[in-house]
Amino acid sequence: MALLTDPLGPCRTPPHHRLLLLLLGLAWVPQAVQTQQDTTLLNQVLATPDLASRAPGRPLGLTCTALSGLSMERVWELAAALRQKNATLQPDQLRCLARRLMELGVPEDLDAFPPELLPFLNPATLPWPGACAVFSHIAEAHMGKLPAPERRRLLSYALACRGVWGSRVTAADVRALGVLACDLPGRFVASSADVLLPRLAGCPGPLDQDQLEAARAALQGGGPPYGPPSTWSVSTLGALRGLLAALDPAISHSIPKDIISAGLRHTFPDPPRRQPELALVHPRLRRDTQEAACPLGQKPTVVDERLFFYTDWELRACVDGALLDAKMDRVNAIPFTNEQLAILKSKLDEFYPQGYPESLTRRLGYFFLTMKPVDILKWNVTSLDTVLALLHVSRGQEMDAQVAALVSRYLLGRNHLDQELLDALAGFRPTYLCALSPEQLQQVQPGVLWAVGPRDLDACGPRQLGVLYPKALSAFRNVSGPEHFAKILLFLGGASTDDLRALSRENASLDVAAFRRLRAEVVAPLTVAEVRGLLGAHVVELKGAEEDSPVRDWVFRQPQAELDTLQLGLLGGVPDGYLVLDLSFQEAHARAPARLGPGCLLATMPALLLALTPR
Repeated sequence: MALLTDPLGPCRTPPHHRLLLLLLGLAWVPQAVQTQQDTTLLNQVLATPDLASRAPGRPLGLTCTALSGLSMERVWELAAALRQKNATLQPDQLRCLARRLMELGVPEDLDAFPPELLPFLNPATLPWPGACAVFSHIAEAHMGKLPAPERRRLLSYALACRGVWGSRVTAADVRALGVLACDLPGRFVASSADVLLPRLAGCPGPLDQDQLEAARAALQGGGPPYGPPSTWSVSTLGALRGLLAALDPAISHSIPKDIISAGLRHTFPDPPRRQPELALVHPRLRRDTQEAACPLGQKPTVVDERLFFYTDWELRACVDGALLDAKMDRVNAIPFTNEQLAILKSKLDEFYPQGYPESLTRRLGYFFLTMKPVDILKWNVTSLDTVLALLHVSRGQEMDAQVAALVSRYLLGRNHLDQELLDALAGFRPTYLCALSPEQLQQVQPGVLWAVGPRDLDACGPRQLGVLYPKALSAFRNVSGPEHFAKILLFLGGASTDDLRALSRENASLDVAAFRRLRAEVVAPLTVAEVRGLLGAHVVELKGAEEDSPVRDWVFRQPQAELDTLQLGLLGGVPDGYLVLDLSFQEAHARAPARLGPGCLLATMPALLLALTPR
């Protein structure tokens, strides 16, 4: 039976093909049976001048079953023919072929096999020296078809062969690893940014989140090999081409704008053309004309660096929120100016007037830095993963109010406070405490209160401060003197009347600004002497605050004679001989409580005595 059927005659078969066919035929003579499937397989490989040109609907029938029936010599010859014929194989085909090739150890001439086959050679099946020999051939092999888990396993063998046991690699290691260096985790980037960043910038595929975060931190640090972003040149941006996704707004806004513009023009030498006829529009009519319609050919279908060259009005006229929603990852990869980001945000706001859905918020990334608290309060945030992702990009930014709003939306209707959320909030100013309910505040550890600063608790209500004040006493119990008072002062809005009396005995010297933040119902029972002790030298400031609560309410409760001892001219106290009926403190929040003069007092005395008589 002929091994190769050529309908055009044997004269059409090249001489080297006939030789290979003869050798294959001689090798098959001893075999009792050769299946038609194996014959078809070899015919496909040997009879087609260029296997890469085969139609997509006609895959090469190379299966593990077909390979299992071939001798090792034939497998090697088949692998060499596949390289010669420019074959394109699927991962399962490459895996089966590699497994057969390594049955007798490392093949002598690995360079004779298809480059995409080499990553599938499993070093785990080889003795240690043989495993290391494999890597010298596959360092620059194409890894695109090798699944990520297998790529990482191959990388671990390669690092062991190089003697790398920590997270620091040298320039020689990076060169030896070749394309495998593109899979080094973020900890290697953090420890070896000077030699690893240039390699990552040239990697064929996108970096993972761990690598991007480490690269971003290294670039922000301004260390080698690129230096501070403020000193970058056009050539630097060119060298960073594969790392542009790591440039967050904090980095891109540090790069000189002329450098960004020049760098993008170098990438896109033909930026979007302006419409010269618009320059002839009368200035008074230009805005309405420009905003009416997008110029012909300017409507983008993708989000890429070309949008950087759009004018502000072109962005408003041409970009729609649906495109931004679908391509938010690309929005974060382009160094838009603050003005451009504001326009893009307005387009998203128009697209989602009732607030962004969580399908978008979880993908906002650094675009979250353009948000205001009022925007966030419209969202429906239900996933902790969404919150953690947005907290991550907010770290180190001035986003305390936004963080508080985000936490508020997430915790809406919840009683339980996730420990993972509390851990993620470490490092942020604790303005978010006011977004927690009194029940949730019970779960906050006292140590968190050490980070509270002036104004951080301004949004907290009385019930929240009522929970925080005892926690503050616990947190600062080992601190004494002025430092203790300075810490406790921030939480005094939750103090009780007894707490204030204790501070009065210590001559706390509370200023009136702090006094005015106290609850009126807590201050009102204090005597003039107690307030004098509480304010110390600041007592003279009461006159300037006598129209404001709680000073106003406190004054109305004090005997005028006692107020006169302060010599501040405070008026409105209770005259001698008058009785204040304070059956409900609600009267104190009106202009003044009800007072009974001497005549009224005599008339009402029997009723009062009757009411006070024990029954």
